[in-house]
Amino acid sequence: MKRHLFLLSLLLFALSAVAQSADSVAFVNAKRNPLKIKGAKGYTVAVELFDAPQNISVFNYSPKRFTTDIVQTKELTPVSVVAKRCDAALAINACFWNVRTVLPKTFVKSNGKVLSLTDSSCYPYVNGLVFLHDKEIDVLHSLAMPDYKGLVEGCDDVFASGPLLIEGGKSYDYDYCRNTDDEELRLLRKLCLRRHPRSVIGCDDKGNIYLVVVDGRSRGNAEGMTMSELTALCRWMGMVEAVNLDGGGSSALWSCKHGIINHPSDNKRFDHEGERKVSSCIVVRRR
Repeated sequence: MKRHLFLLSLLLFALSAVAQSADSVAFVNAKRNPLKIKGAKGYTVAVELFDAPQNISVFNYSPKRFTTDIVQTKELTPVSVVAKRCDAALAINACFWNVRTVLPKTFVKSNGKVLSLTDSSCYPYVNGLVFLHDKEIDVLHSLAMPDYKGLVEGCDDVFASGPLLIEGGKSYDYDYCRNTDDEELRLLRKLCLRRHPRSVIGCDDKGNIYLVVVDGRSRGNAEGMTMSELTALCRWMGMVEAVNLDGGGSSALWSCKHGIINHPSDNKRFDHEGERKVSSCIVVRRR
């Protein structure tokens, strides 16, 4: 019996690997709608991945030409509004926040000042720290501490988010939470194993920074991705560091030339008008 289960596991693993290989080829060969702003390039792509329609929006840029900062607003504000106020070139939603209290739920240090701490309820899935240095970003696996004390010294812009997808070229796997009744992992299981709209910040081995949004919650147009599917997508793009940001109705990618690029799901329509007001944004400005 054990031998049969072992062989079945090997077969399932092999089938999964074959499917992912076919998906990676489909993604690489898919027709892209190019997007350009001065100094940065991006695209949108509609493609069948993981047996579901996907709509993906991407921008990447060199930190030598742009600065990247975290901005936490005093009240909930759409990404597009924050971006315009900051004279940004690009912007994406950032950290998790409490939809009931409208307060941020994760650690944010902006312009050298700590603005919020990580709520203990987030520990199962907020396991990454993103350091926005002057000319690079760095993603670090963090300990479950609300203030991260000595870890954030020497960097003016740092925020906590998660789950971590890729760190130092190593992918994280959250499938272990699939078959557990641990109450602490309930949120992690819900976040990782279901398909949702997703937002990501990451970088490749040359230091280029990527902002990515995967649309979702629109049957027939964009199903969204699980965390393992999102990790695979980031690897196909060449990222060696990547972390999940707040997703769902919060997911929004904006550029100064195109406005909102993806299809935010908060209005339950597949258009560009469904932006949700959020607690924090990542803004990208020209040097």
